[in-house]
Amino acid sequence: MTQYSPKVALVTGTGRGIGEAVALELARRGLKVALVARSQSELDRVAAQIRETGGTSMSLPFNLAEVEAIDELVGRVEKELGPVDVLINNAAIAGPFGAGWEVDPEEWTRAIEVNLVAPFRLTRAVLPPMRENNWGRVINISSGAATFPMARAGAYSTTKAALDMISRQFGVELEGTGISVISLYPGIVDTAMQTEIRTQPVEKIGSEMSERFKGYHSSGSLSTAEPVARIIAALSGEAGQEFAGKVINISDPAVQALLNE
Repeated sequence: MTQYSPKVALVTGTGRGIGEAVALELARRGLKVALVARSQSELDRVAAQIRETGGTSMSLPFNLAEVEAIDELVGRVEKELGPVDVLINNAAIAGPFGAGWEVDPEEWTRAIEVNLVAPFRLTRAVLPPMRENNWGRVINISSGAATFPMARAGAYSTTKAALDMISRQFGVELEGTGISVISLYPGIVDTAMQTEIRTQPVEKIGSEMSERFKGYHSSGSLSTAEPVARIIAALSGEAGQEFAGKVINISDPAVQALLNE
């Protein structure tokens, strides 16, 4: 059987961290990449790196909390680059921080919109051409926080648990279509989110969480984003079919083997 060659990727949260590394890796592999982030200056920097290596991208400054505009966003990508073959739902916010009765309910709702509603709506928007082509990849960047209550960051753990179920749900609904929807736990990566959490006041996140995240940094436990990007890029190709509808951890041997692809 002839392998399908994806041509267009849409990556959210591309201004830095995992999103930036994924965008660069996919562009290196020949995909045209739609870069989505809130900061125009960060988008310009990533786009310049892609341009320097001969790749193609388009920059889309966008706030994913504006969920009603997501269909229009995808339409702009399709018009300029073509139908989306690969969607990487990477963008997320860690806050609000505090116990459930302390946080602003509007901020909690915004976290739900960015971390959960936006990935669902993006997935829904890119599925029609994927279904026509009988091929597509949607990779949701989740977290081990999905598996346990994250004290004083409840919106984050709640949204990641729900995001995993979305991956499983689409896995059931899209079985046999050639479209894979996957949740990936990327491990403890040195990102701006890690910095944001460990620099929060102790009264906001509690001593246990503060010490844990500071310990990740001081002990050298944080990994770089590049190996994560290589695994995501592999999942964005034919290898992703094996993991359709699954929630996977970067430490799993079968996932680690993708670094050789």
